[in-house]
Amino acid sequence: MICKKLLTNRSFLRYILYSLCDAVERDYPFYAASIAYYTLVSIIPLFIFLFFLGMTVFQIDFESLIPKEFFNSPLKPIFLQIEQVMNKSGLISGTAAIVMLWFSRGIFLSLEKSFCEILEVENLAGFFYRNLAVILAIFLLWIFMFVFYLAKYLIAALLPQIPILSILSSLLVPILLFAILISMYYFLLPIKIRFNFIFKISTFVFLLLTVFEKIFIWFIFNVSKVSILYSSFAAIIIFLLWIYYSAIVILIGVGIVRAKLIMEEELKR
Repeated sequence: MICKKLLTNRSFLRYILYSLCDAVERDYPFYAASIAYYTLVSIIPLFIFLFFLGMTVFQIDFESLIPKEFFNSPLKPIFLQIEQVMNKSGLISGTAAIVMLWFSRGIFLSLEKSFCEILEVENLAGFFYRNLAVILAIFLLWIFMFVFYLAKYLIAALLPQIPILSILSSLLVPILLFAILISMYYFLLPIKIRFNFIFKISTFVFLLLTVFEKIFIWFIFNVSKVSILYSSFAAIIIFLLWIYYSAIVILIGVGIVRAKLIMEEELKR
């Protein structure tokens, strides 16, 4: 109730302040922990399925599909584990790919459920349509990877003639992540929000995630004693912490939507 006092007008800044307050006042950490758990369970099947599609279409090894920047992030142990699986068993079968697709739904379903809880809105879609939407979201994620792959090699081919493209090459991963954020809010929110507002939320959350990642990596390597305390489990602990705090940032974006809904409801009275 305290957070509502921050909504004195309809400015985007007020929505942000409300969301930050709401993240402390309500159960955002609980929802973030749920997302982190399902991500830990689902992310390897998700990437194996995406790489299966990429390797089948492009006929290349999966390392060519991974942005090098991801190996400098907390996702590195995940990709190393997938690399080990691929090296041992090779390209998975189509049947195994379908199984991987089914198990990879957890990330998206936990996000969608958390969005509904924060907005206090029930998703009226049934089991079939909810899962169909999630599977379509996974294929959309693969399309983003497909576009990223084409853009990367197109830039590599044109770089000798147009050196300025090296700047664009360094922006490919941020653009990919920004597109994923926009798609996530657009398709997984249980209510319809205007695209320009979703664009604002995605921009704010993207900037917040960028700053957070820099601080998190600095903290882990310079201050934290995680590697000493947890030894061989350190990579998993670091990954879980990164997903947990990243999920809180993403949920803050949903809190902004909640603030907008509350303000619109107040104006109707």
